[in-house]
Amino acid sequence: MKSNLSYKEKCDCVRSNFCTYVNHEKSFSSKEKIYLIQIILNDNISGVLYVSSILAAWSLIVTIIDFILFPGIIIYAIYHGVIDYKVLTPPILFLVGNVVAKFIYISVSLKGKVMYYDIIISILPYAGSAYLLKKFLIKDKLLSKAVYDFLKMKKQRIKNQFVNFFRKKHAPILLE
Repeated sequence: MKSNLSYKEKCDCVRSNFCTYVNHEKSFSSKEKIYLIQIILNDNISGVLYVSSILAAWSLIVTIIDFILFPGIIIYAIYHGVIDYKVLTPPILFLVGNVVAKFIYISVSLKGKVMYYDIIISILPYAGSAYLLKKFLIKDKLLSKAVYDFLKMKKQRIKNQFVNFFRKKHAPILLE
């Protein structure tokens, strides 16, 4: 199978976590691997996956901020009985800054790959990651399966790292 790829394609595949995963995955036949690797390298699917995962992590962080910042401001406004620009400015600035930063990030990361309409939908809170995946993967069942398996494997790795981090941190100290 590897002889069907040019040297440049092999190098590009090694740099892509998703391509490397597909190349070493035993559940795909040789023909399926070649097909998937060609799609990954030619359509920059790895770039879309990377941007999509960044947007998913971004949404998680923004969600935490939203759950702290916005209720805190509402409680502050109710407690002090004041709703004016001083109170509303931080969440509005955060929202606008978040939208602009996402727009710039997606535009730069996927330049030429997506239209502005897609970028605008992708900057919507909590839905951008799913939209990008749907847009690029819905047409190809084999690619969808490969992406699903890859994301499932990544999720399991992150979960294991998270669990191991807390096991090490809270492990009992044995005194001898």
